[in-house]
Amino acid sequence: MASPIHGKSVRVLCDEKDLSPFLKEVNVSAELEPSDVTTFGDNDKEYIPGLRDATLAFDGLFAASTTAADDIANFFDGSIGGSTKHTFTVDINRSTGGRAWLLRADETSYDISAPLTDVVSLSVDAQASDGYRGGRMLRPLAAATSTESNTGVLTVGTTSAGGTTGGGVGHLHITAASTVTSIVAKIQDSTSGSTWHDLITFTAATQETFQRSTVSGAVKERTRATISTFTGGAGKTATIGIAFARQAGKS
Repeated sequence: MASPIHGKSVRVLCDEKDLSPFLKEVNVSAELEPSDVTTFGDNDKEYIPGLRDATLAFDGLFAASTTAADDIANFFDGSIGGSTKHTFTVDINRSTGGRAWLLRADETSYDISAPLTDVVSLSVDAQASDGYRGGRMLRPLAAATSTESNTGVLTVGTTSAGGTTGGGVGHLHITAASTVTSIVAKIQDSTSGSTWHDLITFTAATQETFQRSTVSGAVKERTRATISTFTGGAGKTATIGIAFARQAGKS
């Protein structure tokens, strides 16, 4: 039996923000709408798979500051109806190879509750487009000061002969950056872990940013995150998280 995971380790990344310090609960819901194809003469109903759907909801604490850049309220106040969908990564246990949910979603509900006898709370609902993907954290959010490559993550059930087909999707979140002139982050794949090939190369970054990028075709059995370029002034640093999900359903 696999070991249970405690909720205290969950981290929620949204665009260039780490929302975890404000949140107490997060829920990702996925469903598939079945289509009824039952015909005359059938004694039992028969269905075929229809469209997939996913939603995300989280609850937490309202932040009182009106100036803090990381204030969750400042971040969501004007985002309903925005032209750019949010890029969400829900990191389940903050470890390389740990489970992650990857979504591209619009904020649909934003509620603030202020009871007389308790703390002011906040809740947000979001509707995913293109469903959700269950994947792995290739680089849990952490500070970087130079180029590096993370440990390769082996996908259970893949083989050295083929990996998976159908491509995949990668998320990059840079939540802090200081004296940086260029950061190039990549997702690479490998058959054995000895030779790595570029799978996704994210756009070079100079500050806090985020990116969602897709790739088609075969993905080899192992994947990893790499920071291939890291330039800047003395004391340069950036806080970076990278996740990847295979479109074929293998995580």
